[in-house]
Amino acid sequence: MKDKFNEIFRSKGVNYLTQDLPLSDFLKFFSFNEDDDLKVLGEYVSEELIEIMDYVDHNGKPELIMWNLDGKRIDYVRISPEHRKALKKLQDLGVVIKSASGEQPWMYHFVAGYLISDSGIFCSLTLTAQTAYALRKYFGGNEKFTDHYLDKKDPWYGATFYSETQGGSDLGANKTRATEIESGWVLNGSDKYFASNAGIADGAIVTAMTGNGGIRSLETFFVPAVKKTGELNYTIRRLKNKMGTIAVPSGEVDLVDSEAYLIGERGKGIYYAMEILTISRIDDALAAVGIARKALWEAYLHTEKRSAFGKKLKEHPLMMKDIISLEAELEGSLIISLYAAKLFSDVANVKPPYNDAYNYARFITHIAKNMAAWSSDHITQYSMEIFGGIGFFEEFPMPKFHRDALVTSIWEGTSNIQALDMLETILKKGVGEIFLNDLKARSEGITEINLRNKVNKRIEFVENQFNTLLESGSIEMGSKDLLKLFGQALSLTLLAQSGSELKSERLLEISVVYDIISFESNRIQFDDSFRNIDLVKWMQIDYV
Repeated sequence: MKDKFNEIFRSKGVNYLTQDLPLSDFLKFFSFNEDDDLKVLGEYVSEELIEIMDYVDHNGKPELIMWNLDGKRIDYVRISPEHRKALKKLQDLGVVIKSASGEQPWMYHFVAGYLISDSGIFCSLTLTAQTAYALRKYFGGNEKFTDHYLDKKDPWYGATFYSETQGGSDLGANKTRATEIESGWVLNGSDKYFASNAGIADGAIVTAMTGNGGIRSLETFFVPAVKKTGELNYTIRRLKNKMGTIAVPSGEVDLVDSEAYLIGERGKGIYYAMEILTISRIDDALAAVGIARKALWEAYLHTEKRSAFGKKLKEHPLMMKDIISLEAELEGSLIISLYAAKLFSDVANVKPPYNDAYNYARFITHIAKNMAAWSSDHITQYSMEIFGGIGFFEEFPMPKFHRDALVTSIWEGTSNIQALDMLETILKKGVGEIFLNDLKARSEGITEINLRNKVNKRIEFVENQFNTLLESGSIEMGSKDLLKLFGQALSLTLLAQSGSELKSERLLEISVVYDIISFESNRIQFDDSFRNIDLVKWMQIDYV
């Protein structure tokens, strides 16, 4: 039987690591060296994984089987055999274990997330990475659990059960209770409402209250899926029906005297919970940009093949302007997301009370998560539009990219939550001054004088807007606008600095385009840079 998937997905066969020119440039800029497994991963994603996950999305939804043949409660989440093999393949390539074990920095895991960038299957690995991170860093004395997550032959999977019906991101409103008993801790609660990886996970990081309520009463626990007696340690009430991220089962979990193990020191639960969440926020950002890359690459290839009104789509000036604008937006989101990944990777061993470097990494993560999610929504939507009517057909992979992109601005904290958390680092941690100093220092590395002057002008504008907002008394109301301005200024600066450092004319011109679409969006744009097909020509492939 002939495989014809390449006739409905033109990017099949692309290596998303070695053929992604902006990614390669940015990894050099951040001094990251990929290994052979990442190269294999880059090819595996386009050759096999996208087709597997597209099929799972339409025909292989995870199914909850609550009872076995003997009437015993098992809460078995059944996934397709190909889905199971794909998870094993990704684990074998070290997507979780290499960083969790310390063999590679956490940057390795984040780059792998960009390559995979399927919001479903990668969510399962993100949650596993978070769990392994927490156990290895804060779970001394319980190596039996940690070792399971570092087992290369048969690694455990993880989850984070934070959200509850009444609270969502408001963890201080959680109702799940933790009670200390002679043998340890037990948890009780029926409100864990959005528990992703339920049924796949061998254990979960769970938040619960120990005192009279409020965020200071919250502690963080590791809860194995099975009790010491072999019985279920928690049960799954049902799985959610979602519009995207189909591959990862998201369920409602009941905890009844569930055996639990305290993470870290008492009284620091909220710090641990938020630190663990930072991993998934960076994963979310890079997966969002990775989805956008796959969609835009596919759309670009369509403009090479499709003709309308007597010429190829890419030969129409307006279409090329759109593609180049989207490319600049994507590269801006990619470089800021990789910057967040690099900063966190460098401080991953820091514990509470956190230092300035950690607080700055967290600050940039909030910005990157929003910028990447917003651009992914936009780029995947417009990439569908480039295909015209067929871009809306579920028989092709494009709609899945958009559906999966939509969740990236919702889970792990919505855009408002990211803006407010960013604001907290400014008002309580003094990060605003660190950020502005970082921008100014990086702009000094821009060798092209006109571009450096333009970047400095943007930095001055952003600084003035920031000071005006601080003095206004309405800083919360303006926090999301401030986040966007900060993100655009940082992305522009990083793009221009990387172009100078790498001596890349392409990156320098991408910086010019990014500046226009970010800071001059209200004027009619017909600049020469929007005609330069060389900015995106690297996406061309040779068809067999």
